[in-house]
Amino acid sequence: MYRNPLALAAILALQATAFDAGAICAAGNASANLDESTPGSALVDHGDGTVTHTLTGLMWKQCSQGQGGAGCATGAASALTWRAALASAVTDGTGGYSDWRLPNKKELESIVESCGYVPAINLALFPGTPSLYYWTSTSYVAAPSNAWFVNFSAGYSSNYLKSTGFAARLVRGGQAFDAYDAVQRQVVIEYLNTADFPNSPGGHFFYSSDPTEQAAVDSGAAGQFARTGRQFSTGGTHPVCRFYGSMSPGPNSHFFTVEVDECNALRAAQVTPAPANVQQWNYEGIAYATTPATVDANGAQSCPSNTLPLYRAYNNAYPVSGPKNAWDSNHRLTPLAGDIANMVAAGWRDEGVVFCTAQ
Repeated sequence: MYRNPLALAAILALQATAFDAGAICAAGNASANLDESTPGSALVDHGDGTVTHTLTGLMWKQCSQGQGGAGCATGAASALTWRAALASAVTDGTGGYSDWRLPNKKELESIVESCGYVPAINLALFPGTPSLYYWTSTSYVAAPSNAWFVNFSAGYSSNYLKSTGFAARLVRGGQAFDAYDAVQRQVVIEYLNTADFPNSPGGHFFYSSDPTEQAAVDSGAAGQFARTGRQFSTGGTHPVCRFYGSMSPGPNSHFFTVEVDECNALRAAQVTPAPANVQQWNYEGIAYATTPATVDANGAQSCPSNTLPLYRAYNNAYPVSGPKNAWDSNHRLTPLAGDIANMVAAGWRDEGVVFCTAQ
């Protein structure tokens, strides 16, 4: 029962907006007996390949991944694995935006058009949409190797193997993070390059959880980076954001954070395309999942059971006080407190437990 008459009135008003009985159904095989669930009156076409759904505030790409041009008539919807669909958002710049992501299950279901089928979507605002399965970012809890999809032929949702090739449509706004696979276990490899960074105390460290990227670094494609023998495991409750400071003007280094506010602040400060004369961190996506450290009332950090602390040191390119030092920013992540002591002795700054890794 609704106890608040104002809340009830607001809900009824929203429903009245959502279901426009007087409108002509814009889905495939339109039914004159069914009201639109995503009428054109609730969708704003920005003329740049994007459309905003006013009932949710979410902005959508009008074309599926792989399609483009007027009416999305160029190309064809790509068949992407779940991970490839997630990755496709990282470099997408449609409309001049850099924060596209794969929608979650509820978000993608919100643009299903229930007054028709084949396809079950508003074709006036989402032209050229094929009647295919579209990935969502939502993993299937009962079987983490599966993820939810929405069938835009008939409008229903189900789940299937993430290794399958389905279509994808991107969204922006709402949820701040891309999806990540909390159950996947990977090994993060530590690399060190002193030869290419002679002015930096101790050189530069780099970390990769991607076997393909690791193979490229091992081959010398990224410069004179070599494995240090240190590594740690991924897996946990929170996503880790990965940023890169462009080579020129810098900071020519990668940065990883599990802090939601820090990730959002860096993404908000990012200018796209990256200016050639401004130092900034450029968002590269979610690197992996991990678990944040807990902090007690006295500020002491600790890790939950069945996890291990990962420590972070900073090379003091920007010291706490005084002018900037003559080298680019860099961080070291290590499971050994002794490594941090050695870095501090070399002039680095101890930043404590940055997060907690899987055992």
